[in-house]
Amino acid sequence: MKIARWLVAVALVGLTVSVARADSVDPRFVPIGGGGSIILNSPTDPAFQISFTRNGDVGTVDCGQFSGALSDQRCIDPALTEFVNNTGQTWDSITLEITSNPDSLFFAALTEVADPYFANSESGTLDNGDAFVRFFGIDETHPGILPAFSCPDGPSTCTGPTQGEGEFGTLLLYDFAILADINEMTDGQSFTVQGTATTVSAPEPATGLLALAGGLLLFILKRK
Repeated sequence: MKIARWLVAVALVGLTVSVARADSVDPRFVPIGGGGSIILNSPTDPAFQISFTRNGDVGTVDCGQFSGALSDQRCIDPALTEFVNNTGQTWDSITLEITSNPDSLFFAALTEVADPYFANSESGTLDNGDAFVRFFGIDETHPGILPAFSCPDGPSTCTGPTQGEGEFGTLLLYDFAILADINEMTDGQSFTVQGTATTVSAPEPATGLLALAGGLLLFILKRK
C-alpha cells in the first residue's frame, strides 16, 4: 500500500511539473503587415515556414512597438517572418501547424495585437497530433490576404492592393508577417511552424455559364 501511495505521489508531482511547464511557455502568433518578403506561389508552398531557436535576444524585437500591452516582452523580428501571397487567389484563412516542438511548448493566438486580415482565431491539436493556430473569417474590415498583382523582380518589387493609412502606414493586403511573442521561451528552446492557406471559392466555369444563360433567358421572357 505504501509503495502504491508513493507511486501515485510521484505521478502527481510529474503531472504538476508538466502542466506548470506548459503554462509557463507561451509562443503566440498574429498576422500583421509586412514588406520585403518571401514569395508564396501556392497556398501550400513549403516556403511558408518559420523556424526559431531562442538564443537570448538574437533575432527578436521589443513587442511593445506593436502594442503597449506587450512592452518589454520579446517577439521574433517580423522581418524574419514576412511573406507575399502571389497565388492569384484571396486567402480566407491561414493555419500555422507546429511541425517540430521538441520542448512541448504551448501555442496560442496573440490577441493583444490587432489582426488586420482575419476576424477570428483558434488553436488546438490536429488529428496528427501537431498543435496549430488558425486565423480565419473575412468581413468588411478584415479582407483576408489578397493576391499580389505582380512580382516582376523579387519580393521588393511586388505590387498589389493596399488599405488606407493606419498607425503603421499603408497596409499591403498581399504582404504579411507573422508576429510571434516568444517572451516566455528560454534559451535553447525551439519550434518549427509550417503555414498553409485556404482560398475563397470561385464558381466553377460551367456553373457560371449556366447562371449567365438563366439570367439572359429570364430577361428575354420578361421583355416579351
